[in-house]
Amino acid sequence: MTLESGIGILLSVGALAVAGFLAALHVLPTGLSPIRNPVSQYALTRYGRLYRGATLAAGFTGVVAAGLLLLRYSGVAAMVTTVLLLVFAVARLLIGFFPMDAPAAPRTRTGRTHNFLAFAAFGAVTAAAFVAGGAFHDNGEPTLATLSTAAGVVMAVGTVGMLVTARSKRGFGLAERFIYLGFIAWFLVVGISAATTA
Repeated sequence: MTLESGIGILLSVGALAVAGFLAALHVLPTGLSPIRNPVSQYALTRYGRLYRGATLAAGFTGVVAAGLLLLRYSGVAAMVTTVLLLVFAVARLLIGFFPMDAPAAPRTRTGRTHNFLAFAAFGAVTAAAFVAGGAFHDNGEPTLATLSTAAGVVMAVGTVGMLVTARSKRGFGLAERFIYLGFIAWFLVVGISAATTA
């Protein structure tokens, strides 16, 4: 096993861990709607530790992905992607310690910090998927480049959906979950590619 394939396996496991934490939160009796409620609201339930587990796993996975890009690829696109992934990772590692404000509760500094970290994470990982497509293409991996761009599109659709539904909250949770789907799938695909072709 090479270093790259080992990191690829680690990246895939990290992505599956994030998916596992989130799947558990969606089947437990939290009283939240995946259509309306943001994922962050799970932190305000008695299952908040699972949400923090998901954020820490996502942050760890972002660091692993950044390391893989730095090791395996060269050029401007790879460097930009690495920086974006590190922004995502730091934001995800921190966000579990800054819970969102409860619905209808007064706005707080902690809640505003949460919102900033969420925007930073989602914006960075969406941009990373698009930029990485260039790095993969330059490295002679057109299929991976296409899949990376597709993941970026899924996350961008989720972002637009969140902006459109921000006031009414109708469909807000569903739109946000498109972003999660996009980055989990992207990390998994990149990890599997590294694990099987390194």
